[in-house]
Amino acid sequence: MESNEKLEELLKRMYAQESLHDDDIDTNDIINEEWTKFEAEHFRSKRQPFFFKIAAMFISVLMLGGIAYATIHLFEKQEIRGKKQETTVVANSTPSTLHSTLAEQDNALQQSIVYEDKELSTILNDIATFYQVECVYKNEEVKHVRLYFTWDKQQTIDEVIDMFNKFERFHISRNSQKLIVE
Repeated sequence: MESNEKLEELLKRMYAQESLHDDDIDTNDIINEEWTKFEAEHFRSKRQPFFFKIAAMFISVLMLGGIAYATIHLFEKQEIRGKKQETTVVANSTPSTLHSTLAEQDNALQQSIVYEDKELSTILNDIATFYQVECVYKNEEVKHVRLYFTWDKQQTIDEVIDMFNKFERFHISRNSQKLIVE
């Protein structure tokens, strides 16, 4: 504010000098002095915030990069720790516990089997093996009938036979340990 007032005062003096034609006052020195003060106050203060903005942007980019780097490595370490713990659990398990765990996983995966466009002989061979029965075909053409069938291994053999008998192209009956396909 002071420099603005001084500048106004200087301008008034210059105007007064021109109007009075007073040659005693050297205006060039006064103008240069006031301009230097004005420049020092106003232009230097504008340069500093620009520098600080650039510095702040640079620091924030470095911080974000550091945070991203730390996050990636933190998750990698947690993943590695998780794998080590899983390995430790398996290694410390007794063989019977390990076998039962694997058997449960195997059972969960294979409780139902989907046959898509498979021959009846292929499907019945799997079922006969599972239930420990023998398949007997009275008609050879029936072996090549193609089916879409979902077999749930938790069903009894009689329930499976009932499901097959819903198809009209063949009939299955059971006689002791034999499946008779007509």
